[in-house]
Amino acid sequence: MALTGRSDPPLVTVLMPAYNAADHIEAAARSILEQGVDDLELLVIDDGSTDGGAEVLHTLDEPRIRVVRQPNSGLVAALNRGLDEARGRYLARMDADDISTPGRLQSQLRWFHRHPDGIACGTDYELFGSMTGRVRMPRSDRACRQRLLLAGSLCGASVMMRRDVVTEAALRFDPQFAHAEDYEFYARLSAFGRIGNVASVGYRYRIHPSQVSNRHSAEQREAHLAIAAAHANRTGVRALPDHVVRDLLWPEEAGVVRTAVISSAAAARAFRRKPGVQTARFCSRRVIEATLAARRR
Repeated sequence: MALTGRSDPPLVTVLMPAYNAADHIEAAARSILEQGVDDLELLVIDDGSTDGGAEVLHTLDEPRIRVVRQPNSGLVAALNRGLDEARGRYLARMDADDISTPGRLQSQLRWFHRHPDGIACGTDYELFGSMTGRVRMPRSDRACRQRLLLAGSLCGASVMMRRDVVTEAALRFDPQFAHAEDYEFYARLSAFGRIGNVASVGYRYRIHPSQVSNRHSAEQREAHLAIAAAHANRTGVRALPDHVVRDLLWPEEAGVVRTAVISSAAAARAFRRKPGVQTARFCSRRVIEATLAARRR
């Protein structure tokens, strides 16, 4: 079967970039195809895989799958190719080694129905693999915007967004921020309407040693600092000095006592800049997590 997809535009395009994901891509695809949303296409951008991952999808014999192959160009290029190829009214993200939980897409579609001005909706997510736990994301537009000044407020791979907004604004994932592209993209997208998260776990995020997020942590941190500063400047909020953001988000280089001191001081400065419930929650959690992590070392 040629994986060419359906001929009519679907309600939802689920964009799944894939590179050498043969071990997990079938489970990832099934988690989308079994969502109970028939009016969708699963758009797989095969970024020059050499492990036969795309061929695994042939065994599903599923007309809602469309595979686009390109030479290996990296994740950002694959995501942008997906933006070009997508045809659905809504565009949802999915990674090829993760799992979307049952009901994820339906809950996000209901969110858009409740919020006609909504442009992007994420979910809570669970970690699995070499690390476990639930990550709760901010719910309201206001809370998401408070958190965006410090960190991402949407789980990048669990987002559903309106494709017309992305197209009309000519938004693209920026290769300059290749290891923090989601944070940068959704920070810019937030200028065009309401954002939020549904109050349920919609995504299971696999943690394993070969992930980009582990291999490029230094690059991610530098990109993160640049994105946070640029977003603050765009929204008319004073940008925090880089060292304050570092002390809040990554104080783990210090000892236990020093970690608590520097992360608490950074949290206080962040709260003074932009007071709010979400700012307080996020900063408090960072201080507690940093201190506990330092004690475990």
